[in-house]
Amino acid sequence: MIANDWPVLTRHLGGELRHLRAGASDAMKGFSGIAQAALAPGALDVKTKELIALAISIATRCDDCIAFHTKAAVERRHA
Repeated sequence: MIANDWPVLTRHLGGELRHLRAGASDAMKGFSGIAQAALAPGALDVKTKELIALAISIATRCDDCIAFHTKAAVERRHA
């Protein structure tokens, strides 16, 4: 897999997350709760929060995070 083929990486990540959810369901439920709380409406809209998360992902050079937050930001571009 080519690291900068973001659509392929995102699909791969989705499959890996399904395996992780099955093997560590309690931990993943906790992580999901944190993510939902972070994205809850507040001072910033969800689209802005996703763009901030994307910037942090780029700064930390986390390819999986970049793929995930790029997809999420694109899905919210008209929100």
